[in-house]
Amino acid sequence: MPGPQRRDQILDACRSVVDSEGFHAVSVDRIAKLCAVTRPVIYQQFGGLAGMLVALVDRETFRAGRGFFEATGGFRVDATMRPRDVVAGVLAAVDADPATWRMFLMPSEGGPPELYERLAQSRSAVRAYVAEALLTRTNMVPDTDVTARMIHAASDEIVRLRLSAPDIYTVERLLAQVDWLESLLTGRTADR
Repeated sequence: MPGPQRRDQILDACRSVVDSEGFHAVSVDRIAKLCAVTRPVIYQQFGGLAGMLVALVDRETFRAGRGFFEATGGFRVDATMRPRDVVAGVLAAVDADPATWRMFLMPSEGGPPELYERLAQSRSAVRAYVAEALLTRTNMVPDTDVTARMIHAASDEIVRLRLSAPDIYTVERLLAQVDWLESLLTGRTADR
């Protein structure tokens, strides 16, 4: 198997273990056995366990970021973009790759420091996007920073609900809540 494909195979196995059991359950031996390769193959690809975990975090950060980028039209904010549409796009990305989103929104214990660094960077970028969107859509917000943090927290919870119980927290149910929140913030009834 060519190197890039082998790398993806190893990272996929690693992600599967992280998703089902947590970071603490990942070892070079276990991933080598799951991929039917020898330990040296993993060491050649990643240098060791820490390198493999960082490569996983970086790949999954890129995947989640790509989903958010697509949902927001390239981090573009304009007055015509509805919160419902952005959240619907994010939920579509979540449904397409739930293991990736669980890693960041429901992280298990024992993750590498890079996971938490990437998570902090991503949260900061999302809050900045929300703050800019607020300023574009309404002038009734007394404190944009605090409101952006509150909306970000609510948005994170929407994604966690979808990840934890998709049959109960359907996309339509969650989007109805987004519409309601938008109407509170803007003073307008949300049109679908």
